Amino acid sequence: MQDQTDLATLGAIEPPDGEGHRDGWVEETAGLDRVISVALGLKQPRTADWIADHAQVSTTTARDHLSRLVELRVLSAVEQRGAKTYLPDAAYQRFRDVARLIEEHTREELEQITVSAKEDIERLETSYDVESPTELRELATKPDTSSADAREYFRKASEWDRHRHMLQIAREAFERYDEFVEGHGHHSADSVA
Repeated sequence: MQDQTDLATLGAIEPPDGEGHRDGWVEETAGLDRVISVALGLKQPRTADWIADHAQVSTTTARDHLSRLVELRVLSAVEQRGAKTYLPDAAYQRFRDVARLIEEHTREELEQITVSAKEDIERLETSYDVESPTELRELATKPDTSSADAREYFRKASEWDRHRHMLQIAREAFERYDEFVEGHGHHSADSVA
């Protein structure tokens, strides 16, 4: 039964490249799974029509599935310019990120990820003599900053944001590590004697 799907495992399934492979994807993958795949892969809000087209289902089918995914808080629905659009729910995405980190890494690996992210942030602070990505973006917008420097500052500020995000996810993964591993029956390298 589809309501019993473990939502923690829902993820974007990449449709194969090429028309022949895409036809196989449609034949071998249920409509709901294609809608989930397309919707969870979104980087910007999209309409049901757009999702239906990319998932190769009817708009009615897409709307039904999207509505259910919104009820389950897997997706968020937002009105934009008079049209309802869909995007992965931020809280659900965060849960998936934390779950994926716990599933893929031991506690020791999480420690190394944390240390590496902190080192990268410290390197950025020292290299640019700033304390935040916001300050780095402010440097980029100063009148006397060259376009090449502005491009670099914006790129490094985005990198900084990714490191901060990783630290937040890693912190939550540490907090939930035992609960997740025990509660979901996952076998990790930490539990091997």
